[in-house]
Amino acid sequence: MKRIGLLILPFLLKVSVITAQQRAVQPCYTDEVMEEHFKANPQARANYELTKARFTQDYANFIIKESQQQSKSASSSAVPIYTIPVVFHVLHIGGSENISDAQILNQMQVMNEDYAKLNPNIVNTVASFTGIAADAQIVFKLATLDPSGNCTNGIRRYYDVNTDWTRNLAHYIYTWNPQRYMNVYVVKSITNGAAGYTYLPGTSPTIASDAIVMLSSYVGGIGTSNANNANTLTHEAGHWFNLSHPWGNTNNAGVACGDDGVTDTPITRGFLSCALNNAAICNPPIIENVQNYMDYSYCSTMFTNGQKLRMHAALNSSIGGRNNLSTPGNLALTGANLVANCAPIADFIPNPPGTFTICSGQSIVMRDVSYNAAVTGYTWTTSGVNTIAAPNNSFTSITFPQVGVFSVSLTVGNAQGVNTVVKNVVVLNGVPNYVTSYNESFENNVVPPNWTIINQSGTTWQRVSGPASNGTFSYKLDGTISAPNQVDIIETGSYDFLNNPGAIYTFKYAYARFSTAAVNADIFKVQGSSDCGGTWRDIYTPPASALSSGSGGVMTAPFTPTSVSQWKLFDLTSHPAFTYFGNNNVKFRFFFQESQNGFANNMYLDEINFTGSVGVNELTKDYSFALLPNPANEKAILKLTLSTSSNVKVKLLDLSGRLLSEQDYGTLSGEQQLPINNLGNLTAGIYFVQASVNGALLTKKLVIEH
Repeated sequence: MKRIGLLILPFLLKVSVITAQQRAVQPCYTDEVMEEHFKANPQARANYELTKARFTQDYANFIIKESQQQSKSASSSAVPIYTIPVVFHVLHIGGSENISDAQILNQMQVMNEDYAKLNPNIVNTVASFTGIAADAQIVFKLATLDPSGNCTNGIRRYYDVNTDWTRNLAHYIYTWNPQRYMNVYVVKSITNGAAGYTYLPGTSPTIASDAIVMLSSYVGGIGTSNANNANTLTHEAGHWFNLSHPWGNTNNAGVACGDDGVTDTPITRGFLSCALNNAAICNPPIIENVQNYMDYSYCSTMFTNGQKLRMHAALNSSIGGRNNLSTPGNLALTGANLVANCAPIADFIPNPPGTFTICSGQSIVMRDVSYNAAVTGYTWTTSGVNTIAAPNNSFTSITFPQVGVFSVSLTVGNAQGVNTVVKNVVVLNGVPNYVTSYNESFENNVVPPNWTIINQSGTTWQRVSGPASNGTFSYKLDGTISAPNQVDIIETGSYDFLNNPGAIYTFKYAYARFSTAAVNADIFKVQGSSDCGGTWRDIYTPPASALSSGSGGVMTAPFTPTSVSQWKLFDLTSHPAFTYFGNNNVKFRFFFQESQNGFANNMYLDEINFTGSVGVNELTKDYSFALLPNPANEKAILKLTLSTSSNVKVKLLDLSGRLLSEQDYGTLSGEQQLPINNLGNLTAGIYFVQASVNGALLTKKLVIEH
């Protein structure tokens, strides 16, 4: 299993599973995150030491109490079983991270077996530890009553982008009172690759963060998980009950011999694999407990009696409020001993997942993601004159012909009752802003009509005079003064690629990176949207090294392009990820994110050109434009027929838009045959031949084969 527990603070251990019995482990952020927390919160270290001292005393007192209990007559009652009310909070964006109820129920079964010593692999426990392998006498039950007393099946679901979990304390917005429930967050990913983490009792930075966070693919042993991952929550719950790793409160297994404060778990440095034949390392010949659930081995089978006592001590201590969980009053309030028999809670999302923004005339497929109980009936309704394809199915398509804001409601029900959710759909004008050729060089507009500048804070894209690939003005983003990770976006108007099937979309940029260090890598990408900005998809995402190559290169001084050769041309429509032909409303975004440490240089944009097929057809009435042969082995001819005298310039560019050659032919007329690659020095590949005829651009691809 992927043993990643964050003790005291979010200590992360990054793990890559290789096989069921082997893995690569890279411990990280143990000391760093702890020290960061202490530096940010000067009292945190002292508070931690105080809590640890208090619990040590509580633990010692509990052991004495248990010893006295055991010395009584055999007729005395046994140690009580502790029942823990549990709630799962599943954060999702409609993907596989929205794991099934069945997978969560399987997790509950696995965890209850592990804590009751009923796990099938208990028979594999080595002889040295069979005598102290413990039935922890802890039972986990899904809550059937929420904090307001409403019926629940103990599984809540939320459509939330924070399913890509960043360990931000602000993400814990769904936590129920941790003194009444064990809260388990299920998420799609966790920063730095952890499979799960939690806090020891009384050490959580906030009340809301007193919870366990789990990767969806490490919950249970079925569905998106597997049997090899199924015991990870057993491990994390152990931390929640104040168990440390057997070697102590670090994530550095296999490094240094240490102790967890439990008398019957031998001193160990921990194990990263099932080393049953080499388990006497720290104090030979004493065999270490490789198969302990709190270790990082893949063959865990047991808790010890000492760990059982330590967990019971936590459940009887006021530290963290764990002593309230199993009280009769709390079990009644949480319904832990009842069987859920609830009405469903309605919810739905777009399919595929996205936003509720769309162009007029388009449709959204709505998908039911209701929870809390099985649904036996569906009813979809909407305001306005919108058309619902299947009003009584779990899936339906809804078409929105008019501009406006329209409500969509889903009512779901079963024998226990019904529930309705209402969400708004924003429908924007689906008529494209540009239906024929359009050029934007920022010569006439500070912000072009129908364009938007999106800025988080501070400096952003701005029109500047001087550096330009053509004319006087360009758009500049001053990366030398932007904040770390700052995002700035230029969002264009919308273009018609349906009625311009041969359209070409190009832009020029100039850029220099601050250094070659990874932490100084800026992020630039061009994104597209065909639903009026409802959803965006990456098209062109060059690394900073490729972006700067052939332009400004690497420099620490503020970059300003001083020659035409530093401006790189890129044809977005030639990129394999461009899939917008056939859409009549396509918007683009030029996205720039400052490097993570704030050391960046400048970025410039200019000559953003949409050459529509209507414009091309009008041009070709006057200009015949062909490449012969194409593909070519080496040399090619640009055959150009000009019905009137025209000023002609020809450029040759590579696939990245880098200028390879340029020739100004002056004024020409009639039929012309202009040489391309006359020296025969082009390597095999794809190139662009761009002819400027009286300022109008005609571009064709040239394939060179050898």
